[in-house]
Amino acid sequence: MLNNYSHAIAFIYEGSTEKVFYNNMVAYFCSLHEDWLLEKGIDPDQNERYFSVKTENGFVLIKEYVVGTISQITNADAWFNKRCKGLDSTLKWTVFLCYDTDNYTANVSKFYEGDWKELRKSLSKGSKVRIVDLAASADIEDIMLLDKASVFRYIGIQPVPIPNKSKGKLKMKALFRLKGRGSAYHEGQRAEKLIQSLDMRTIILNSPIPYTIIEQVILQN
Repeated sequence: MLNNYSHAIAFIYEGSTEKVFYNNMVAYFCSLHEDWLLEKGIDPDQNERYFSVKTENGFVLIKEYVVGTISQITNADAWFNKRCKGLDSTLKWTVFLCYDTDNYTANVSKFYEGDWKELRKSLSKGSKVRIVDLAASADIEDIMLLDKASVFRYIGIQPVPIPNKSKGKLKMKALFRLKGRGSAYHEGQRAEKLIQSLDMRTIILNSPIPYTIIEQVILQN
């Protein structure tokens, strides 16, 4: 499986909505390059989905893991060491940690506290692993609302002020309720159509998270 890859990427997500969002972010970056080809596959030995990106510089392996809850962070460590780094000790890995910092006080660019800090320390053992934080002091829904025009169009409502809620998830739920009975915001895989409707370029240009680093890492030799 690994013979053709020049390097590899592992995404570790806080939740399933982040997974859907970043899947679409990777697809967006691939769409910007005529020669890039994004393919999905299933590793028969691990019964686990993976992605492969063909670029002008070779093939890139992409694997992903959803933490689900903070208490399960240690499982991400075990998954990476066995299912990623353990596959080939010579392969270079970049690990993207995708989470929000609502429960922490650290500045987004210096988020080195708590359970994610311990995970980072464990993952980075070895010279062939690079850790990149894709963290924001916001829900993933706050990031999605950076393209509020697309959100309004998807819901089917006229532009309105974003509800004054503490968390992006609550804001999104309030907007869906404006559509009326039968309209509700759903997380995870059920949010895919909404996420697919977003203008990723608008989000990238306005986000506090430097998403272009994903494209840069895919491009690396």
